[in-house]
Amino acid sequence: MFVNIDEALTWIMNKRNNNYSFEHFKKVAEDFGNIQNRLKMVHVAGTDGKGSTVNYLADLLRSQGFKVGTFTSPHYVTHLDRIRINGSNITDDAFIEIINRNYDFFIENNLSMFEMDYLIMAEYFLEEKVDYAIVEVGLGGRLDSTNVVEKPLLEIITTIGYDHMDRLGNTLVEICYEKCGIIKNGTDVLIGHLNDECKDLVRKITKERGCHLYELDEYTDLGERRFRFHNEEYEIGSYASYQLHNASLALYGFEILSDIENFNIDINSAKTALKSSLWHCRFEIVHENPRIILDGAHNIHGIEALCESFDKLTGSKCIIFSALKRKEYDKMIETVKRHCDKLIITTFEYNDVIDLKQFKDYNVEQDYKKAIDEAIRDFDNILICGSLYFMSDVVLNYKFDKIDL
Repeated sequence: MFVNIDEALTWIMNKRNNNYSFEHFKKVAEDFGNIQNRLKMVHVAGTDGKGSTVNYLADLLRSQGFKVGTFTSPHYVTHLDRIRINGSNITDDAFIEIINRNYDFFIENNLSMFEMDYLIMAEYFLEEKVDYAIVEVGLGGRLDSTNVVEKPLLEIITTIGYDHMDRLGNTLVEICYEKCGIIKNGTDVLIGHLNDECKDLVRKITKERGCHLYELDEYTDLGERRFRFHNEEYEIGSYASYQLHNASLALYGFEILSDIENFNIDINSAKTALKSSLWHCRFEIVHENPRIILDGAHNIHGIEALCESFDKLTGSKCIIFSALKRKEYDKMIETVKRHCDKLIITTFEYNDVIDLKQFKDYNVEQDYKKAIDEAIRDFDNILICGSLYFMSDVVLNYKFDKIDL
């Protein structure tokens, strides 16, 4: 049993994998009482944009007076920020209490960190009586631990791109099929802007399962972070062009939920919430003069969208990049190097990080803090990107003006 949060977090974070099947966790969740099915849940899958869509949707619901829980991964600064209510992390005391209460059950079933997080989330949200729980898929969809939920209010698939091919398949259609695994019979489903093949697959699956499918309508980019969607004009706080897609998707999900749940939307409150909504490490500006941007894009689809926004900035540009070995880091590097005056490849403390020895033809720096210091001296715009794990390490170990931990 744990008496302080550091002990509890060290223990749970050392339980990363157990190599059990999805069916095993499904049985575990059943033995735990299938409490996740008592939550009014929105389940969000996709290659990119999941976290941003979750955050925008949560803030929109909160603007209407609802109590909203979110479950996202990986964490930003502390493991506790994976489980949040109305933007606040689960408390130390609540996390410890729920782990201690269920410790024997967790040990007996040899649960992984993510599986325990999910059960802790469900119990915490029920105890705190959240109105809605917005849950982000960890990996894929069909075999993800979050998919033990029986019938969410709404399922959202944000985007389909190449990522985790070792687990999800080598084509976009194969990857889309895995994401579509979250779709349950008779549910409402919302999809973002997918290619035609993926759209056709989603249409086929939702028709077979008797679902109501909504496809994201076009939004109009009005410039200066403003856009028009469903005849209303909105503004977001982010300078990233790709966030207009995620904000529109969240708005459509918000409208669908208002119909399902029969609540009226206060549009002015919704507009204010969307404008002030911030999702960390997605084109997050953490310093000015020079401008330093953090972005957790970690696959080629995300990197391409990120570079499109970075290109719009004026002045000299440096990109500081690091990634995990299991990602398509070679393709990401080939992309980012075309969008800056200087690329610095670096590393950070993680057991699966790229080895700098293989980048003899590039600028490399073992210590990313030195790379940042160097870039600050010489460039107007500095983009730090390549991995959400890298972002977390940077935020914890480098002091920026605009981040208050």
